[in-house]
Amino acid sequence: MNYEIIYKAANSYEAHFIKGLLDKYSIESTLLGENLSMAIGELPADVLQVDILVHKNHLAASRDIISKYEKNLLSNELKSDWQCSRCNNMNPPSFEICWHCEE
Repeated sequence: MNYEIIYKAANSYEAHFIKGLLDKYSIESTLLGENLSMAIGELPADVLQVDILVHKNHLAASRDIISKYEKNLLSNELKSDWQCSRCNNMNPPSFEICWHCEE
């Protein structure tokens, strides 16, 4: 088989998000196990992870993309909410503009 598991996504949503990131860079990927979420409650949580596979020729580029994704996740966890200087509403750290006034 010329494909290798590059990442184990926590769920189908994360798997499809990462697949979209890879698609953006023209890297074809395959998801395995996404339909197991239908058995939730019957299976342990770690079994519900979705494997993301890419062709061996794209391993290095895929690892780089996923590494950037993970760093972004971590940096958002370390940031705190911020207050808009225009309307004073609080915004989550992942927002670059205010959700209320769009400033």
